[in-house]
Amino acid sequence: MSKYTRRRGVTLTDQGSRKLNQAKAEAEIEQKIKRHTLESLSDATGLTPNTLSKIFTGSTGVDKRTLKCCFDFFNLTLLTEDYLYLKPERDKLAEISSMLPAETGSPIELASNSPFERLRNRHNPPLTNKMAPSLEDLPPRIPTAPGGHLPLGSVFYVDRPICESLYYEAIGQPGAMVNIRAPKQMGKTSLMKRILVYASHQCFHTVSLSLQLADADILQNLKLFLQWFCARVSKQLECDDAQSIARWAIAEFWDNSLGSKSNATDYLEDVLSNCDRPLVMAIDEINQLFAYPDIAREFLEMLRVWSEKAKENGADSNPWHKLRLVTVHSTEILIPPSLNPSLLNTALVIQLPEFTSSQVQDLAQRWEQEITAQQIEQLITLLGGHPYRLQLAFYYLRQQTITTEELLENSAIATAMYAEHLEQQWWNLKRYPELVTVFTQIVRQSSPVDYEAAPVSQLHKMGLVHLQGLRASLACELFRPFFRDRLLERRAIRSTNKA
Repeated sequence: MSKYTRRRGVTLTDQGSRKLNQAKAEAEIEQKIKRHTLESLSDATGLTPNTLSKIFTGSTGVDKRTLKCCFDFFNLTLLTEDYLYLKPERDKLAEISSMLPAETGSPIELASNSPFERLRNRHNPPLTNKMAPSLEDLPPRIPTAPGGHLPLGSVFYVDRPICESLYYEAIGQPGAMVNIRAPKQMGKTSLMKRILVYASHQCFHTVSLSLQLADADILQNLKLFLQWFCARVSKQLECDDAQSIARWAIAEFWDNSLGSKSNATDYLEDVLSNCDRPLVMAIDEINQLFAYPDIAREFLEMLRVWSEKAKENGADSNPWHKLRLVTVHSTEILIPPSLNPSLLNTALVIQLPEFTSSQVQDLAQRWEQEITAQQIEQLITLLGGHPYRLQLAFYYLRQQTITTEELLENSAIATAMYAEHLEQQWWNLKRYPELVTVFTQIVRQSSPVDYEAAPVSQLHKMGLVHLQGLRASLACELFRPFFRDRLLERRAIRSTNKA
């Protein structure tokens, strides 16, 4: 019999999964945000990390007593609606098949003769008209492909203890202004959301704004932008007076003689006066304003004034003491020369670091992948400690689309896996032609090279190179064959145009 027909045990329902993850998140808050890793839970419950991963991901059934043991640890009662028995009968085939697209996500369309497709077919031969799928052919349920921020309670979220403890401590201070910065897909928004959850557990009001939601015509007009900003704040606040406060953001109530920044400042002071507890305001994708340097300068100066107001004496009479600000920006969007960088350096600024070897090992265990210390180092050489690139690698390894050995070869198969990510990096670089020449030199050299401070510092912010003292090297070997080909194509096109 196939291993899939022998599968027994229970798995969490959606209700049970939410219940367990919520209890886990609350326990972490009570324990001062010390995240429960698979290892710490294993020590506490007596269950193996592999078993705990199965429970939280729902990838494989476990014994009911095992599930109850996990619930007991979080002081939860295991109810019948929290779990379901696995039923591998063939009459369930249609139901399971109908669920697969939603569980696994949309397949990536690749050319039938691409190396990635050939490898996938080698591990999973395509069905012919004479072959109807059977239950034995269906793999266990797997998580969806990585992308976007990780949900709260996700087993795949790896802590960065030093950064997180600094941010959690900072927002407890009146007038705190903290900045989370890193290239895209490094975990900025995931961390921001966890800061807001921590603040909520401290009984703070929270507001989360993404400037990606603001239309272009709003972003390039200070008055429209600040009215939009105030309206979004009012919409999210749960104060009793939120509806009346919202009137401030309507154009006819805006006093043009005072100026937009003064109006927005008076608006927020009114909000804070009506709030009975501190307010944490998180502003994501602040780099959206960099395309409009004058607006960015006015807005960042206003935020700095707000932070300074909150630090003034007189806590009982100063409503600004309730304010804490969190800003997030992607560093591959370079700060325009006309914008003073100091406006983004007045806060507690921490560049999110890449994962260390131990964090990569932790992530591998969460994905149920056995990988040696030597392979961990090889994987970091190939992908860097970049969270998204590592998550995607373990996702495909778990799918058995590629083996660890094949991934570490850095062949065309690996390039195909990361095609979208690599094209995004190339698009980022092309926006700054002045950096291409320096980057080309780094791509050509397998060892670190001496660098000019300004351009290489920019490349470092974009996540394309690593700095080692006064030398620079490529951020990861995955980049080398891809960028070498793109840079050669670019050079050939320019030579043709000159001719």
